[in-house]
Amino acid sequence: MAIKAYRAIRISREATQIQERRIAEPVTIGKIGEAAVKLSLQGIPKHEALKQITHSIPEVRVNEYLAQIAAQSVEGMDEIRKSLKGAYKTVTIVGRGEGRHPDLAGTARPDFICLTERNGTPIIVEAKDSAKTSPAYKFQAMFYNGIAEQFGVYVLRERLEGESAKFSPLLIRSAAETILVYPRLATFSVVKEKYVPTQTIIKEVWTAKELGFNGQTPETQCRRKCPHNRLKADLPVGSMEPFPPLPLIFSEGNLEKGLDLDLEYQAEYAWDLLPTRIKLAVLFSRGRDLGTLTELKDWLVKNLGITEEAADIVLDHKKRESFLRSKPDADELLELMANELEPWEVLLKERIVASGPSILARATAVYSLPRGSRSFVREAWGRWR
Repeated sequence: MAIKAYRAIRISREATQIQERRIAEPVTIGKIGEAAVKLSLQGIPKHEALKQITHSIPEVRVNEYLAQIAAQSVEGMDEIRKSLKGAYKTVTIVGRGEGRHPDLAGTARPDFICLTERNGTPIIVEAKDSAKTSPAYKFQAMFYNGIAEQFGVYVLRERLEGESAKFSPLLIRSAAETILVYPRLATFSVVKEKYVPTQTIIKEVWTAKELGFNGQTPETQCRRKCPHNRLKADLPVGSMEPFPPLPLIFSEGNLEKGLDLDLEYQAEYAWDLLPTRIKLAVLFSRGRDLGTLTELKDWLVKNLGITEEAADIVLDHKKRESFLRSKPDADELLELMANELEPWEVLLKERIVASGPSILARATAVYSLPRGSRSFVREAWGRWR
């Protein structure tokens, strides 16, 4: 982790492009696996599923290797679906999920959230379209389960509940299990164990990152074949006290400035759902002739579960502009939280100012929730302080 952090702020653009080319094909294979899982669980016949994958993923049409993987994945999922039916009767995809870990300032995005006929409890389904299993996959599933139970997994945007489309974000906070699906291997495994990192582990993670940014690494007693040796970076050993994550510091600053993070999430979520023609009508109405949008406002409040204030921000151009102007920008937060940011400024120097907008975007991605954002941030802040 320290080595990866070290490279993250020092790697050249050319090296980044080379790395992107190296991961392009594995990413495509992952898309094939996700598509095969989704189409199979929807009951799409094999020949039609393969046709849809070939149409939606252009690389499959021009790459014989990827075309072979697609065929294997579709065939394997047909066998998996039959086995799952014996274990769960039905596994119905309701949407994509996102977990938030406030202490790590990170998100986890499993492939699908599903419902089963066995007990109606939501489960996580993760597609692994690899040629072999890996202990890392089980650990990832355990981490998903831990986040689901501790902090909740949100189903984002549109989802299905029975035959009905639902739009309001749904929080799942309960014991969870993850099904790891291997389409090419025609097998799956159910992971019920969970991993919840302790605060000590979390702070060790951040210490490693901070040392990496500083060109150092924690003291270790790794075996010769430890995976980090593959990264081929010989960094000097160092030590330092962990600092609260930058996105968390910015989020605490947002609260101190009086920003309603729930309102921000609801307004932006609703805005993203609006058709382009409605957005254009709002942007160019300049506050006029908005009476025709009354029905839409009622729909947003009723079906998205957002407040009337959020709906007004979405549908009234002047109110939207006013709300956007009221949000603290990165420079304001850097000034407001100067004391808390001082250790980071010593570590990152001028980079912290240049990275301000990116930090703010990450803060929004992790800590802005449909409801309960304030306690989500404050509880994490308390654990770090």
